[in-house]
Amino acid sequence: MPRLFLLDGTALAFRAHYAMARSGLTAADGSPTGAVYGFTMVLRRILEQEAPERIAVALDPKGPTFRHERYEPYKATRQRAPEEMIAQLDAVRDVVRAHGVPLYEVPGYEADDVLGTLATQGERAGWDVRIVTGDKDFLQLVSERVQLYNVFRPESDAPVIQGPDAAKEKFGVEPARVIEVLGIMGDTSDNVPGVKGIGEMGARQLIEKYRTIAGVLEHLDELTPKLREKIERDREQLLLSRELVTIVCDVPVEPDFAHMPAAAPDTEALRELFRRLAFKSLLVKLDGGAAAARPAATRADRIARTAEDLDVLERELRAAGHCAIDTETTSLFPIDAQLVGISLATQAGHAWYVPFNLEPRLLGGTEALLARLKPLLEDASVRRTGQNYKYDALVFAAHGVRVPEPDFDTMVASYCAAGALRRHNLDALALTFFNEHKIPTSELIGTGKAQITMDKVPVDKVAEYACEDAETTLRLRGVLEAELAEKDATKLYRTRELPLVMVLARMEERGIRLDTELVASIGVELDAEITGLVHGIQELAGFNFNVNSTKALGEVLFEHLKIQEAAGVKKPKRTQTGWSTDAETLETSYADVPIVRKLLEYREVHKLKSTYVEALPTYVSPRTGRVHCSFSQVTAATGRLASSDPNLQNIPIRTERGRKLREAFVPREPDAHGKWVLLSADYSQIELRVMAHLSGDEKMRAAFERGHDIHAATAATIFGIMPELVTREMRSQAKVINFGLLYGMGPQRLARETGLTINEAKKFIEKYFGAFPKVRAWIQHTLEVARERGYVETLSGMKRWMPDIKSENQRVRVNAENAAVNTPVQGSAADIIKKAMIDLDRELATSGLAAQLLLQVHDELVVEVPERELAATQALVVRCMEQAEQLAVPLKVDCGHGANWLAAH
Repeated sequence: MPRLFLLDGTALAFRAHYAMARSGLTAADGSPTGAVYGFTMVLRRILEQEAPERIAVALDPKGPTFRHERYEPYKATRQRAPEEMIAQLDAVRDVVRAHGVPLYEVPGYEADDVLGTLATQGERAGWDVRIVTGDKDFLQLVSERVQLYNVFRPESDAPVIQGPDAAKEKFGVEPARVIEVLGIMGDTSDNVPGVKGIGEMGARQLIEKYRTIAGVLEHLDELTPKLREKIERDREQLLLSRELVTIVCDVPVEPDFAHMPAAAPDTEALRELFRRLAFKSLLVKLDGGAAAARPAATRADRIARTAEDLDVLERELRAAGHCAIDTETTSLFPIDAQLVGISLATQAGHAWYVPFNLEPRLLGGTEALLARLKPLLEDASVRRTGQNYKYDALVFAAHGVRVPEPDFDTMVASYCAAGALRRHNLDALALTFFNEHKIPTSELIGTGKAQITMDKVPVDKVAEYACEDAETTLRLRGVLEAELAEKDATKLYRTRELPLVMVLARMEERGIRLDTELVASIGVELDAEITGLVHGIQELAGFNFNVNSTKALGEVLFEHLKIQEAAGVKKPKRTQTGWSTDAETLETSYADVPIVRKLLEYREVHKLKSTYVEALPTYVSPRTGRVHCSFSQVTAATGRLASSDPNLQNIPIRTERGRKLREAFVPREPDAHGKWVLLSADYSQIELRVMAHLSGDEKMRAAFERGHDIHAATAATIFGIMPELVTREMRSQAKVINFGLLYGMGPQRLARETGLTINEAKKFIEKYFGAFPKVRAWIQHTLEVARERGYVETLSGMKRWMPDIKSENQRVRVNAENAAVNTPVQGSAADIIKKAMIDLDRELATSGLAAQLLLQVHDELVVEVPERELAATQALVVRCMEQAEQLAVPLKVDCGHGANWLAAH
């Protein structure tokens, strides 16, 4: 059957506005385009994937409709659409017209009525009709031929098709009686009154029994007195409500369905429109570049099964001079993963798969096959595009193959262009840019206890999956290059983030040695401490109980011991499982209560034991005997690197127990280079130095330029005394506020962390800003820029989009404001250390020194160094770090070395 698609343009634009609120998309003139972009993507997805014989869009008209005339308060309670969304409706109209799609706006009628009319006409003509909307009211129209096509469902990436069963599921009645239920229950979103006191369930029960509102009115004497009273009281508005919720299906539309033309996109008009709206990725797709839709039906993937196939593959790659590459393995941990296969693509619609587990084995097995491929894989003249190229590089390195630097990494490019606005995995990017649903990994290897490894999956199935990955990655390059240019992020990507990929790969490959015997001994000590702390807690309680049970703990603290009375505060809020006993609650109000102090200490020790002491040995690679943590460039919104498997950035350093754990990280055993040590190089107060640079505050800059203790200098300035008169307490308070202001610290938190009263903390903050006025001015300017542009950026140009900076929710807005102030500082510090890592990696490689960069933890680099090369290596490390960026104040690096990580501090 031919199909007619009808789009509720107003609803789609409205939903797209909120769905794309975090996109930061703007036209060349700076006007927001998120709503029109989201609408455009939906329209193009339908045109490309569904290819309907007819399609039309309806918009609500300007001005009131007949419903407003019948009932003045109609939709009066609905919040007015955001101005920036309304301003995009003209562009939505332009998009519809440029695609050659009929556009309907009928004065006096809502888009719902126009769509209802066209749907009815199409159904009568024998067409299958799809109404693209998420509005439940349309369920009154569904039938075997008329169905709803919902593209905005958070629980499903695929469109959800709804027919008559959906009406039954939602309202308990068949479609024709939906208006009867809605008429009784009303609709608060449209300010349709219905009958007060009768909700959806009551309305459903009435219509199930009496079929219609008229039927209910005819049988009022059968109802309970209260129910009869409600309906009689609201009889007039009940009948009015039924009229208001009924979609009109005889609107005078021009052209009507019988004369509706087929869609006829105007390529030149679209090209000009996309240029004006700065939809560069859509421009690439329009012009048939790498973003062109994959011809799924004609895709020609090929499995290399013979030596001759490998020859053909090599000729293709060398002739193209570039390829997208992906590996299939047995593990997410690349150091120990077995190579199952390699997929490569040089053009859209075609990819190769080279299996390592083919039966009989290709070229006799893995060793011979790798030897055949190694010259090609290591040839830098064949440029590489990867998705998380670092992983593939590590897999190859573990198999003796040294692949060249990537020419493009789609995951990193996506992060540079969009940051925290979206996910950057391949499945998400394929859906975002191509509206394609990739084969899920779980379809091949399963999940949970039944999960198998990729080498156990039939080669043909793996080949389809792997080729899809490589070919999708190849096509993504085109749209992401356009998006990088669109977001002015190409330089950041090419000079900072992409060069870092292989630096991190080399760090991860090296790993760091772990003294597992020391870790085990620390575990024994912690076990003894845990036992003692549990005994102490139970002794203070007066009886034994499970200290790990939040329910039991809450009862002990707040019902048995009544610690709130001792602390002079109210009880905390109750949760579903009992009293709140989280760390913030206990530390904020009850930290001076003896049992709470002991409980917090117990939790610290228990977490250290379970999170690190028990977990760390499991990360030691059986192949290398070292710990190889993973560093991510695409996780933190500020641009900082994140560490995982294990997360070495979260090992506590403020407590003696946490610091002791660092003793277990040691250099390699002595070898031809002699004894090795660990060198720690840590930026001194880098975020405050960045703040001094960004704010231009003369006093703050002077303190750094003269090499003064910044916290003592801050205290001296605030208190108006000579630096030598600053007490330890004054310096401590100044240190808290120096760092706290970067994270949105207010008087309450300052008071809590310094022991000041709230009033004293307020005065302290005022004194601080009085002493450093340009810091306050910079903060205010940064917030103004964030509100105006919708983003903030770091020194290297990394943007962080701030969609919540104008939120009406105060908490959400304040969090966004804090992030807006913090990101340029913390993110610029991250920029600097990334540049230092790139420079240091390059310098060490050409210096003749044997030292190797192992770890990056916050503002610190950890290097493994032969002791006899320590002086030369330290000088090189300091130079690379201190010269990574030219600020208005000098960068300073503190170094230490030793037989373990702790000793190096």
